[in-house]
Amino acid sequence: MEHDITFFKYQGCGNDFILRDEMGVPHTPDEERSALAKKLWDRHFWVGSDGILFVEDAKDADGSMRLFEPAGNEADMCGNGLRCVAAFLMKKLGKDEVDVLTKDGIKHILRAGSEFKVDMGPVRTLRRDLAKYVAEVGSPDDSMLRFIVTIRGKQTTASILNTGEPHIVVVTDDLDGADMDAIGKEVNADRARFPEYVNVNLMKVLGPHEVCVRTYERGVFKETMACGTGTTACASAAVMLGLVGQGPVKVHARGGDLTIELHADGTASMTGPAIEVYEGRVRVKI
Repeated sequence: MEHDITFFKYQGCGNDFILRDEMGVPHTPDEERSALAKKLWDRHFWVGSDGILFVEDAKDADGSMRLFEPAGNEADMCGNGLRCVAAFLMKKLGKDEVDVLTKDGIKHILRAGSEFKVDMGPVRTLRRDLAKYVAEVGSPDDSMLRFIVTIRGKQTTASILNTGEPHIVVVTDDLDGADMDAIGKEVNADRARFPEYVNVNLMKVLGPHEVCVRTYERGVFKETMACGTGTTACASAAVMLGLVGQGPVKVHARGGDLTIELHADGTASMTGPAIEVYEGRVRVKI
């Protein structure tokens, strides 16, 4: 089947997306969305992206976001993608704040100068919050902030949090020398423990309100330039473990900086850029 597709290219801290506006028009069937994502992500032969964002109409929200990743799966959430969808909707609707329906619920986003501030919702750290992603015996009320994972053949203490996506966070002093793709593949090889796959983050603490992170993303199955749910998980874990102080945390990703704040009620906010790169058209057979 041949598709003639118009699209927008957006990026948030180098996490880049093909964005399809399907508001008020027939939706591309999910199996075709999956096939398109598996083909168009390739940067050498097609457009290149970390996934395709499909923007649809939504009841009780300004629009909805569905993200299909290079593996063909649909993501549960995406912080950088959400900012890109919000920027698109604000431009389309002439608003400075919007509500976007995601698979993790409705998220509120407002313009913050040249950036966008997202209400990421609750940061979940109990076993029951991660039962879909971690197949282990234990009490539903167990904290997952102390979590053993095998990294480069050695058992390592980590944290695992649900910020709309499941994220393992490992604190390290050797961030630059890490082979993120190898680490991510090693962790995700344990399908019995991680039946839905899992995102893996390495984090280095730089100061009382500053960290640097690298992220391997499930669904993309490689290191990306940035990950919004991942930076939220890293900064939140750093605050909860007392590695940084309360208040906004500056997070340096490979593609740019985000500001994360963990609030007293257990919710987090994320502030960062979302940039429209270009508008395009592609004809593709799937």
